[in-house]
Amino acid sequence: MNWSRTVAVAAAGLVLCGCATTAGKGGARPSTGASAHSASVTSDRPGTADTKPYLILNGQTDARPGELVHMMLYNVSRAQGGDAVSARSPALTAPVRLRWEDGHYWAVGTRRTTVGPGWYPLTVTVHGRTVSSDRIQVVPSRRPSFTLPASRNDVTRPGEPVWLEFDDLYPGERGAGFTVRSAALPAPVRLVHDEYRDFYNPRLFSARPGLKPGLADGTYTFVLYGPHGRRIAAQRLKVRASKPGDGDYRGKAHDLGFYDPGRGYSAAGHTFRAGVGRRVAVMWHDRYPDPGEETRLTATSPAFTGVLRLGRDDSKGADGDDPRFFGTATVRSDLMPGRYPVTVVAHHGRVKKTAYLTVTAR
Repeated sequence: MNWSRTVAVAAAGLVLCGCATTAGKGGARPSTGASAHSASVTSDRPGTADTKPYLILNGQTDARPGELVHMMLYNVSRAQGGDAVSARSPALTAPVRLRWEDGHYWAVGTRRTTVGPGWYPLTVTVHGRTVSSDRIQVVPSRRPSFTLPASRNDVTRPGEPVWLEFDDLYPGERGAGFTVRSAALPAPVRLVHDEYRDFYNPRLFSARPGLKPGLADGTYTFVLYGPHGRRIAAQRLKVRASKPGDGDYRGKAHDLGFYDPGRGYSAAGHTFRAGVGRRVAVMWHDRYPDPGEETRLTATSPAFTGVLRLGRDDSKGADGDDPRFFGTATVRSDLMPGRYPVTVVAHHGRVKKTAYLTVTAR
């Protein structure tokens, strides 16, 4: 089990350097206050006065019934312990045998789902003799909950990732086939248990999908379904694109210009002359385009035979320039000479630029 070694080494390092911390449940939870404690040692126990056995616990505080506790015992050699190192606590489902790995003994115990709140003793024995002891805490159970935290100020932007979490740690709950559906998501999302990130809670299921990049402003419903398609819970999320004045608004669109596609782009001009029935290239610059912008940008004009879709310019000629998008349109052959507007709308309608194309006789 590779994760056991990773967690053990990380936790032991925190405790031995005196920098153990408590991690919040929003991310990985490697420690809820690691502790090291050893009982008095007599001459017939493993270790000497200078190398007493000591126990490190992770996940021993602020944990509900069903959560795990990670135990590591140091200063007991494999020759001293053999296969006879175990831990017991009235809070655990059963006695736990500690295994040897990377110079120490370790194990993971599970709190009983029926245990009441309080502090419970935990003892570690080697060949039946107690070498270390500590306490583990149990707090009251909570009903299952489906959460959908917003990224900023209760508003999420189109195209942004969002955490979906279902905390199903409650007596009697089982199964693992949880799915979230929403019109704001590109497809249904399966929630899974991350054994590393959600190590201490075996029934926390999560996913981090991205919202559709082209979502219209509004409030969207996210529905959680169980293994057999049963609707369990629903949450609502407000989605709104950034606009001028918002702290995260980064639209810097500029230089809507035209050029002759036969000659190539060097410095597209804001004014351009094209004969009826001829072709004209449109170039658009945007320093910070929205996610997915390259699939939505269009240029419209009464001078064009149709709506012009602008694609991202990935050529070497674009190196060092702001992200730029271009496309080639055909000027209608039935036009009267004159000036015609060409308009690009970007950033979910928040940015609108218009330039004028001069159409001449053939």
